[in-house]
Amino acid sequence: MKRFAAILTLSIISAIPALADGEKTKDAEDSNTPVVIPLQKEIAKSGWNFGILPAFNYNNDLGFSIGALAQIFDYGDGTVYPNYRHKFTANVNIYSRGAKQIWMNYDSKHLIPGKRVTASLSYMDNPLCGFYGFNGAVSPYHADLDLHKSADGTQGLSFYSVHQKQLIASLDLQGRITDNMTWIGGATYSWQQYADVNYRVYDGTESLYHQYVENGMIPESDTHGQRFDVKGGVVYDTRDFETNPEIGIYASVTASAGASFSSQTKASVLLSADIRQYVPLWPGRLTWAWQIAYRGLMAGSLPFYALQGFSMRGSFGSRIVGNGVAWASTDLRLRIASFRALRQNFEIGLVGFADAGAAVQPYKLQEQTALGSLTFGKQIDGIYYGPYASVYDPAIATHERLHSSAGGGFWFAMNRNFLVAVEFGKPLNPQDGTMGVYINMGFSF
Repeated sequence: MKRFAAILTLSIISAIPALADGEKTKDAEDSNTPVVIPLQKEIAKSGWNFGILPAFNYNNDLGFSIGALAQIFDYGDGTVYPNYRHKFTANVNIYSRGAKQIWMNYDSKHLIPGKRVTASLSYMDNPLCGFYGFNGAVSPYHADLDLHKSADGTQGLSFYSVHQKQLIASLDLQGRITDNMTWIGGATYSWQQYADVNYRVYDGTESLYHQYVENGMIPESDTHGQRFDVKGGVVYDTRDFETNPEIGIYASVTASAGASFSSQTKASVLLSADIRQYVPLWPGRLTWAWQIAYRGLMAGSLPFYALQGFSMRGSFGSRIVGNGVAWASTDLRLRIASFRALRQNFEIGLVGFADAGAAVQPYKLQEQTALGSLTFGKQIDGIYYGPYASVYDPAIATHERLHSSAGGGFWFAMNRNFLVAVEFGKPLNPQDGTMGVYINMGFSF
């Protein structure tokens, strides 16, 4: 934890000198001395605003990372502030567990008059991607088998890991229906590849993924492939500000039709529904936010690499996986200070949260329970871990249950739009993990 705190402090300190303005603000004050100010007296930004900084990050599933983050905002003549005309984001990270990630995003309501354009491109190569089985609690978890190395570092165990490569590109358009309602349409292309782990001292054949492939739970045709989706739906949005709303409702319903291509073709229709509300308990200071959401299969079938998942804060990233998932989240967000420095507007706050979710549409549940006799064990440093029931264990769970976690953290924002949230979460059941620490751009919802 001391190492994490040092890296986090370094990341915040190193960020501030790298922030640069490409314009003069409407405020004539040139002093760089921080001044505590009420939010309504913040500097109204105009022109181009750049945030380019080293990214020292931590993710519970990927480990520590070093990289670079760039965000570019165009505020035009300043009349739209705190909204922006154009936003560009690029992020490159290399993680301590070997993962390499590139992510780019563009968002604008002004590129095409009357339309919102959002485009993104991401690539991930993760040699130790977490895989904990299908259908949530039905898949038992044994901490002894998770990323365990021998004392001399000559052998290791990564039973809950798989090598994942993934490329995703998407383009969305939104247009006005009424004052607070828009239509949304878009297309997504993805390519995925999964294989046994082949990294350092870990033996990829000693994994849950390998057992799934050997026993037909994951067909060979599902270990790689491409997918193309088109979607359409409606969005209702009365939020006062998207990045950190204090009041309003966001609701969306979209349906997507797509097909997955490998040695077999699988077509499907997915439904996604999401509702969020933001309630000011102490105007300008304390906001209560809640969310209820669902993503699932309406028709057809999905390959393994297109299954739906939900990640609770604090839990393993792919613990809840199935044909359909549902979840609920709630946050209390407190702004404790706002100030000016380096001709920028800054805010600092605290957050407390609780998450809950489940796989509400199972995937190959009968086949999974039929493999209850499969076990796994291994000796490391003279200690034999196992044999553990690996695919299904009725002593742990005979059916899916509600997963839940809780935690808190802090956040800081620059010019309202550049927001970093640092959150510490703990699952309420050790089957879902021990604790997670996350440094993310923006809140989870």
